Amino acid sequence: MKGKILVLLLVFVFLFASGCAEEDSGSATEESDASEAAAETQENMSQENVASGSGNNNIIYLEYYNATMQSVTRSELDISAGDTVSWWSKKRQGSYVLVSEEDLFPDQKLAYRAPYSYTFNEPGTYLFTVKDTPEMNVTIRVN
Repeated sequence: MKGKILVLLLVFVFLFASGCAEEDSGSATEESDASEAAAETQENMSQENVASGSGNNNIIYLEYYNATMQSVTRSELDISAGDTVSWWSKKRQGSYVLVSEEDLFPDQKLAYRAPYSYTFNEPGTYLFTVKDTPEMNVTIRVN
């Protein structure tokens, strides 16, 4: 008799646990899908707003103590007056703070998939760093 009760109890626990697992799995998947859809929408909207200048759009990715420009690691970028530069953070957790050493704009907090864009209208040489990470820097020369 005790054996039958134990088996029945184990079956009940198994059914209860599997029912809970399906609910958790489904809600996690729904949350993940909703999160990805929102991020994709935000990225599409951001990309539409990135190229606001009349010139070319240049993209700088900030990731792992490097600033890379369209998949090429370097620390200098030559552009023309009227061109736009967009900084994108590839840091999934936390954020970077972009600093313009010439105070072209206030410090910008860059979250994942939320770029900051700036159109350069004046010729000159400009230095940009990431706060608390001086090795992440880019010099932009505007002709």
